[in-house]
Amino acid sequence: MNIRISGGQFKGFKFNNPKSSDLRPTMESVRLAIFSILDSKFDGITNETVFLDLYSGTGIMGTEALSRGADKAIFIERNRSYCYKIKENLKKLNLLNRAEILPGSVFPNLSKINNKVTHIFLDPPYIFKDYKKLIYEIENNNILNNNGIIIIEMRNKSIDTFLEHSHYNSYCRQKGDTKILFLNNKTEKYESNLSR
Repeated sequence: MNIRISGGQFKGFKFNNPKSSDLRPTMESVRLAIFSILDSKFDGITNETVFLDLYSGTGIMGTEALSRGADKAIFIERNRSYCYKIKENLKKLNLLNRAEILPGSVFPNLSKINNKVTHIFLDPPYIFKDYKKLIYEIENNNILNNNGIIIIEMRNKSIDTFLEHSHYNSYCRQKGDTKILFLNNKTEKYESNLSR
């Protein structure tokens, strides 16, 4: 499975991950859309960015953030062989000193994060239903900074009722069969923009 970094210092670098039915890396077109929206509607990726990549899989999103100038990326992945591959790819790029890899399930690992993160990306398995619980645990562990952004990748048909009564401002984009949600605490309200 060849996946390439779509932007930044290491644009074009290819991950060589073994094929697996468990792996569903974020498509390059979706990654480009995510980082473009972060640049245009939020503050983008800067040298102060701490990027948390939940359900990391190949680790492509966190590595993309580092390539684009993030100060640090934190990866949480329960499959230890995938963690090893993330480490291997980061080592090739000389990025290990700006990364932290936490093997194991997401929920117990949230309490181990000592940084205030600026961006949280989550792309759990499509059968995942506990978005409300996950966002609650993110808040309960107080890991997102005041202007932080949560980015959720899900299927278009997924129901996002977990946002009802939420204090987050939300911005939504559709890219093919994928829905991307951006949640943040800023006072400015972003209207939902559904486009293909």
